[in-house]
Amino acid sequence: MPSIYLAGPEVFHAEAIALGRAKQALCAALGFEGLYPLDGEVPAGDLPAPDLGRAIYRANVGLIRRADAVIANLTPFRGPGADAGTVFEVGFALGLGKPVFGYRNVGDGYLDRVRTWNGVPLSRDGAGRPLDRDGLLVEDFGFGDNLMIDAALIEGGLPVVEHDAAPGAELTDLTAFAFCLKRAQALLAG
Repeated sequence: MPSIYLAGPEVFHAEAIALGRAKQALCAALGFEGLYPLDGEVPAGDLPAPDLGRAIYRANVGLIRRADAVIANLTPFRGPGADAGTVFEVGFALGLGKPVFGYRNVGDGYLDRVRTWNGVPLSRDGAGRPLDRDGLLVEDFGFGDNLMIDAALIEGGLPVVEHDAAPGAELTDLTAFAFCLKRAQALLAG
C-alpha cells in the first residue's frame, strides 16, 4: 500500500489527533497509508526539551523517507506564511525526489496577507515595489506564499491547491486535502 506523509501545522491544533485520524481515514479510503507526524517513533520518558525536539525531528524525517509522497498543508500559520516546519518537510521531500502535493485553505495572496499582517500600510521603494513596516521588500509574484514554495510545486507539475475555507476552519477543512489525495491517486496509480 503506498504511503503519504501528512505534513502541516495541524499537529499544534487542540484536536490534532482527531484531525490526523480523519486524514488517515480519507487516505485509507483511496488505498493509501497516511503517515501522520504524531504517529512517529519518539522515545518514551522525560527527555530534556532539546533531546525531545531532536527525537521528533528524526521520527518525522524517518516517516518522510518511508513515504511515497507528501501532502502538505501550506495554510498560513502564526503569520502571513506557511508553517516553517511544514516548509522544511516540503523541501526535504522534494530533495528526496518525492512528489509533494500542497494545499492552502485561504484564497487571498501572499501580498494581501502581508499587507494585513503588517499593521500599517505598505510603503513603496523608488521602483514602486512594496515594503513592509521594517522597510523590507515584500515579494509580489502573484503566488499564495513565498516563491520558493509555490514555484517548487509548480515546477514539479503539482501546483498548490487553494480553497477558501470558512473563517476559523482554515486548519480543519479537509476539502483541499481530499482534492490532493485524488491527485496523488492519479499520479501514483499511473
